[in-house]
Amino acid sequence: MADLEERSKRVLSPVLGHYTYLPLDRAEGSWLITKDGRRVLDLTCGIAVTPVGHCHPAVVKAVTEQASKLMHISSGVASYEANVALAELLATVMPAGIDTFVFQNSGAEAIEAAVKLARQVTGREGIIVFRGGFHGRTTGAATLTTSKAAYRRGYGALLPEVHVAPFPYALACPIKPAHDTETCTEHCLAEIDAMLEHEIPPDNVAAFLIEPVLGEGGYVPAPAAFLRSLRETASRIGALLIVDEIQTAFGRGGAWTVAERQGVVPDIVTLAKALGGGLPLGAVAAPRALHEKWPTGTHGSTFGGNPVCCASGLATMLVLQREHLIERAETVGRIVEEELAPLRRDERVREIRRIGAMIAVEFGDKAASKAATAGALDRDVLLITCGAHDQVVRFIPALNILEEDLRRGVRAFVEAAQGVRQATPV
Repeated sequence: MADLEERSKRVLSPVLGHYTYLPLDRAEGSWLITKDGRRVLDLTCGIAVTPVGHCHPAVVKAVTEQASKLMHISSGVASYEANVALAELLATVMPAGIDTFVFQNSGAEAIEAAVKLARQVTGREGIIVFRGGFHGRTTGAATLTTSKAAYRRGYGALLPEVHVAPFPYALACPIKPAHDTETCTEHCLAEIDAMLEHEIPPDNVAAFLIEPVLGEGGYVPAPAAFLRSLRETASRIGALLIVDEIQTAFGRGGAWTVAERQGVVPDIVTLAKALGGGLPLGAVAAPRALHEKWPTGTHGSTFGGNPVCCASGLATMLVLQREHLIERAETVGRIVEEELAPLRRDERVREIRRIGAMIAVEFGDKAASKAATAGALDRDVLLITCGAHDQVVRFIPALNILEEDLRRGVRAFVEAAQGVRQATPV
């Protein structure tokens, strides 16, 4: 049999980027096992998709049982237990008032649906997004995405009436001299006020759309003061606040949602990634009153809320509750931060930042971050990068990872990063 990488390159489109070509056979917990038996510690969770690890027995059992009973029926055709039960549970953990859900297939679809809902409810078209945000790669979602210009290259005109505001990412701010997060926050809020005065009239704004922590943009938490001010501005001008919690929800940011953690009540929350526990599932969550203003039939999905995907998501949410993994997220993040301490003295490391179990190591350039992740993989630890220039290494461990495995994995990364430094001529 030909090498799996060679076979994939013959039949799968090169449009998809690849961090690795590890030839996987199976996965269990926080470990990936290749076809030749190599065990690799996964500190990526499939890009924040498997918060309870790979193939958790409770999730596998739920998926198997559901698949044996009902694999698919469109939610617009019939009613079934899985999606109703998942929505009922989600209503108990979302921010206050967020109690009604429409399921989608992915995060990008959830984003586009949220924009449609905001425009229907407000009768306005303008959407204000934030520089560095990632909201998906479909045509509409790509318009809203500014983490990398490459995601828009060659696609021409996209969604109209989208305006980009600055995000308070002090380390990347072009304004010199360097300033702190508080100053950056004040500047960004002032820029939003200027946008509303000079670029888009307040009564044209349907919604602000923001990631409470930049994901692909570099694992940068928005200051609580910024999110709260944004909430106030949206309310003042009659716009909605959409918080994209696709990568941050379900413990990743240290709470069920980062909005809740930061004391902000959104109008709309978008969910995906961990929501399906490993299967494709997204959702738009909002108060009942907003959903009732969305005309029946103006949105829909054949596969959104698929019974097997919802069963997987429900089982995952129950594991998070039963094993107290939302609470453990802070412990997981603290352990990673502790083990990364030796790199704080490395002049190539610009910053180490964390919120919950989202941890970033920002290097001065892509060469250093890529060399460090390559060195970690040589030591059987999988990590991936993010940031506008892939200069950030992000840690996304399962929330139930064993402490000894986690410490071992982070130490391997630190060793790899230090090894790269020693091997680089001064």
